[in-house]
Amino acid sequence: MSALDLLKKEHLLIQRYLDNLSVAQDLLIERENVPPSVITTAIRFAKDFMSKTHHFKEEYVLFLKLAEKKGGALDPQITSLRDQHERSRGLVAKIKETLNGYEKGDEVAFSALAENMGYYVSLEKSHLHRENHVFYPMAEEVFSAEEMAGFDAEFAKIDEKQGKGTFEKGVEMVEAIEADMKEKFGAVYRDRYEDAVKTHEHS
Repeated sequence: MSALDLLKKEHLLIQRYLDNLSVAQDLLIERENVPPSVITTAIRFAKDFMSKTHHFKEEYVLFLKLAEKKGGALDPQITSLRDQHERSRGLVAKIKETLNGYEKGDEVAFSALAENMGYYVSLEKSHLHRENHVFYPMAEEVFSAEEMAGFDAEFAKIDEKQGKGTFEKGVEMVEAIEADMKEKFGAVYRDRYEDAVKTHEHS
């Protein structure tokens, strides 16, 4: 599997994660008590899989190489993508800040959690769409097979540093979120998740 194929595979997992959070956020807006375990696992996925693994590969390999290849012409767009990564991390921090109050039943924390999760999901979905339809196709167009092979080696080094099985650990976290949502909300969760998947497939 090439480096770009791996990034696309990671995007599919991230999209699955975001579809689940979209359902959770809708339920929060309706004042349903989403299990705190869903939120804590979502925060862990954002930090350990998205930030440390996926975003790291994009920022320090793909975006860097694209900027070099285009001789500065893409710098504003690359900066914008990196800024979105930072905004994403900031929203995750805000979500984490509300968790203690949410668990205690604090109404202000409840509202803040729903609001920040909505901002986070919206930002990430827009970001994924932009990368899938602009930057990944651009990379496929401008880099040779030899250059792509160089990315494979860079990604292998990153995986070695971070420890093997990062993707599998990401899958386990998403599956844990799904299990907790299914246990609490049953058919309501299943139907809403299917609707969320259909929505992004048609967008």
